[in-house]
Amino acid sequence: KWHVNVTIAIHDSLKLQTIALIDSDAQMDCIKKGLIPTKFFEKTKQRLSTANAENLIVKFKISDVHICFKQTFILVKDLDIGIILGQPFLEVIKPFKVKNEGITTKIFQRKILFAFNQNPITKEINLLK
Repeated sequence: KWHVNVTIAIHDSLKLQTIALIDSDAQMDCIKKGLIPTKFFEKTKQRLSTANAENLIVKFKISDVHICFKQTFILVKDLDIGIILGQPFLEVIKPFKVKNEGITTKIFQRKILFAFNQNPITKEINLLK
């Protein structure tokens, strides 16, 4: 799980710079209700639940969201963070590299950096002596 700086554009009429959580456990790309004006919403019947099997309230999606490429986001009422980039996002940017400055990938022959919003914290786990 990483926090990165992103700029999203919707229908070429709205741009939003924010921090997104990249989460490989998230089944969908999600955006918190209230970040985007309702005129961009479309109804959806998709369902989504949390890791502990609680159902999330999902009634709308936004299909024309650009983060260097087009993605569809599910609008979720009860998110703790504004944007979650999940498995659909990670599938598009594969293969990618995680470096100190962020996540790098190449899409359409163009190198892209999703910069971390904080410096990574080094942790020592199970040190061998």
